[in-house]
Amino acid sequence: MKRPIWAAVVTVVMTAAVGAVPAHAAASLGTLAATAAEAADDPVDQPLYDETADGSTVRVNVVTKSRTDLPAATAVGTMMKSFTTLPVVTLRVDQAGLDALATQSGVVSVTEDVPVPPPLDEAVPLTGADVAAAAGATGQGTAIAILDTGIDTSHPYLKDRVVAEACVSPADPDYSATSLCPNGAEEQDGLGSADSGTGPCATVVGCDHGTHVAGIAAGDGTNLTGAPASGVAPGADLVSVQIFSQFNSEDFCGGPDYTPCVGSFPSAQIAGLEKVLKLKQSGTPLVAANLSLGNGRYAAACDDDPRKQIIDSLLNAGVATVAAAGNNGQDAVSGPACVSSAIAVGATTADDELSAFTNRGPLLDLFAPGTSIVSSVPGGGYATKSGTSMAAPYVAGAFAVLREAFPETSLASLESLLKTTGKPITYTGATTPRVDLAKALGEGAGNITDFNCDGVEDIAVADPEATVGGDAKAGLVRIVYGGGKGTFELNQDLAAVPGAAEANDYFGDALATVDYDQDDCTDLVVSTSREDIGTAADAGVVDVVYGSAAGLSAGKASIRYEQATGSGDILAGTSEAGDRMGAALAAGLTLAKEPYLVIGVPGEDIDGKTDAGDVYYLRGTVNRSLIQGKSGMNDVLEAGDKFGSSVAATSLHVVIGSPGEGVIPYLSGPNAAEVVSGSVDVLSHDLNSNGVPTFVGASRQAAPGDGAEAEAGDQFGAAVAAAEGTVTMGTFTLQGSFIAIGVPGEDVTYAGANKADAGRVVVLTAVNSRNPVVAKTDTDYQQAPDDVVGAPEAGDGMGAQVALTSLGSGKTTATNLRMAVGVPGEDVGTVVDAGAVSIFSLVGAPGANDQWIEAGNATGMPGTPGTSYKAGSSLYGTPTRLYIGMPYGPGAYGALYAMPWANATGGTAQPVITYAPGTGGLPASGLRFGMAAR
Repeated sequence: MKRPIWAAVVTVVMTAAVGAVPAHAAASLGTLAATAAEAADDPVDQPLYDETADGSTVRVNVVTKSRTDLPAATAVGTMMKSFTTLPVVTLRVDQAGLDALATQSGVVSVTEDVPVPPPLDEAVPLTGADVAAAAGATGQGTAIAILDTGIDTSHPYLKDRVVAEACVSPADPDYSATSLCPNGAEEQDGLGSADSGTGPCATVVGCDHGTHVAGIAAGDGTNLTGAPASGVAPGADLVSVQIFSQFNSEDFCGGPDYTPCVGSFPSAQIAGLEKVLKLKQSGTPLVAANLSLGNGRYAAACDDDPRKQIIDSLLNAGVATVAAAGNNGQDAVSGPACVSSAIAVGATTADDELSAFTNRGPLLDLFAPGTSIVSSVPGGGYATKSGTSMAAPYVAGAFAVLREAFPETSLASLESLLKTTGKPITYTGATTPRVDLAKALGEGAGNITDFNCDGVEDIAVADPEATVGGDAKAGLVRIVYGGGKGTFELNQDLAAVPGAAEANDYFGDALATVDYDQDDCTDLVVSTSREDIGTAADAGVVDVVYGSAAGLSAGKASIRYEQATGSGDILAGTSEAGDRMGAALAAGLTLAKEPYLVIGVPGEDIDGKTDAGDVYYLRGTVNRSLIQGKSGMNDVLEAGDKFGSSVAATSLHVVIGSPGEGVIPYLSGPNAAEVVSGSVDVLSHDLNSNGVPTFVGASRQAAPGDGAEAEAGDQFGAAVAAAEGTVTMGTFTLQGSFIAIGVPGEDVTYAGANKADAGRVVVLTAVNSRNPVVAKTDTDYQQAPDDVVGAPEAGDGMGAQVALTSLGSGKTTATNLRMAVGVPGEDVGTVVDAGAVSIFSLVGAPGANDQWIEAGNATGMPGTPGTSYKAGSSLYGTPTRLYIGMPYGPGAYGALYAMPWANATGGTAQPVITYAPGTGGLPASGLRFGMAAR
């Protein structure tokens, strides 16, 4: 039977081939309406009847409702290919066979298994992949499957990165097709089976396609002359699946000058994707499967395509199928990009114009560069190619980078992140985002700390006891700019910082970050809570140091908040000995994107009440003092409450801890004496009639449901953390905040003995509604109960520090939150106060998913436990990493560990970054490096 040459495939396949949708599905643009109506109930693609009218046979893919329907379908023809898990079979049938399939109730669709050629007609920086790589986001720990013409595994741009290979290359005499598998069979697995540099594909025109595609997705040009700098995910591994066959007929290849050529049967694509699924199930960290091929024209989803089920199976397993949209320049996409669960990718130019050849329209998910793309080709060289084939691997590589950055985030959320952060490209009939990986990383990381506005995450690390200019414990903050852009020291002897370094200032004893002046550069808020003001020792001040394109403090002058200066309630205040202004800090943006700053002043004396405590709330023109019992604030003013010892905030709420609050134990009756147990207040950013944040609710260990009785010395609220998210309350889902409260002084009875100051953590939720409430949980997060790792011991201090972090890039829920709890007094073996960190999910019983972090264990935390290292005394989390400060050792200066969340949540351990004086450009000096980090 004579088949169409490739030149004719462009038009013929649009109506008759694999891309053509069965008549009862979404119609191909080339299908006549009348024909579709006549065949509305026929699962057989109508042009197949014409192809077999002369008695010829045709190769078809048959999709059935279930695998139990396959035997009946298989019986009507010659089986060419079967599949392990799918209700699909490839047959050779005549017209009688088509008629039989049309009447079988279990048959969903019958389409021709027609082969397609590889479609072909200064882009990495355009997509932000260079910024991502500079930030260390390279896709390390992930893998990308390239289903194509194989990969030259010895190419220096890709060498040693191909970790698995497979070949599915059907041979069919009717199609003049022969196998390209090195063993001559139609399938082959293992290394060498898909190497286009040495196998049968090495001498065939078109077999350079897969190597070019692989280089775009994951090439690495480090130390290579003449190579592009890198692909999108230069740290990712590759899986090469050869899914093309060799065609030896001029009818297929388009003339003698193009013969032999290569083409891919859809049945081979299905089998190749099935191999990818098995690799994923066996532990290969695949995140994307790239199909830079396709044919047909579809203006609506083609969900009866035989590839749909395996694409769905991969999606459920966490692997995105990324498909080229096609090169017909039409308002439609080709198959399999038309499958609703695939990600259809079109091509743009370096000027963000649509490539002339690209398909487009409502079915398109993303654009990526696809015009004149330089990448690797077999033999160690590089070449320029254009096509949506070149755009698709940009997106596959982007998934690898995002998966490394956000290991716990769902695939759907990663896709959403690419779409919502992409640059909108508007054209006739639609708007489609062009991938911007740098923005996706920044958005997913929750507005990264970026002091120099270059899109790469920076880190500020405090050493409040460092000597500056000969002044012991004056304090400093060290900045490490991302992307290898150097380090910087911030201290009070700099002209850009108000004041001067003095002994025992403790500059940097608390940190916060926010874009305070809203110029897209992160600003650093630094506390010096033991700053002497005149004769008032430890009165305290807070500085806001502005970021700029030239770095921190290089732009506009810093501003200082000091009582009795400035405006508002801070101006009305008085700096007094022991105020400790800035002992706690929180900063962020409200729902309306208005910057705010919360400053704790726990040592403030008010109305003769020593250490009653105060909090300053700053937002725009609002500059107010929050005092218990005044201006609509909760409770009464009492000495020793230390209101403001800890603070946290989200865009919805402000959380204030008072660990010195007196509380009446609820089991002792209303007339019993108070015990100093502690309390936490929750406020809304909405201002009340007095012009201060509205009181929402309070929590203390003095009522049923709070999990424990109030006892002296509990220190309820010594540490607080908060994260915004959606909160489920009964049948309602409301916007709110999750709140973690550390209770490090809690005594715990364990094994019949009292363990003083063993500690625990309580979690609350606060909702944003017309009648806001705080809901308390009955769950205690503490060692030993419910199979939580560890046993309570006296002095553990669990809850001395807490951090709540969302690992998702979409809406935060309890499911994607992780809570890190410091246990700085933990003895590890015989090592006293070595310290540890316990990680909890907020879903399920605490012991069902907790992870234990200590030096030298499987999480990859460096070193070995050391006496009085107190791991867990400093914690900070971002969606990408958990930062564990080690100010008391190892080393004479302290350290900070940046641990990927996968290490702390049971995933595959990845390298932990260590920041320490004397390494990475940081001066070998200091004393308590890592006391705070942001």
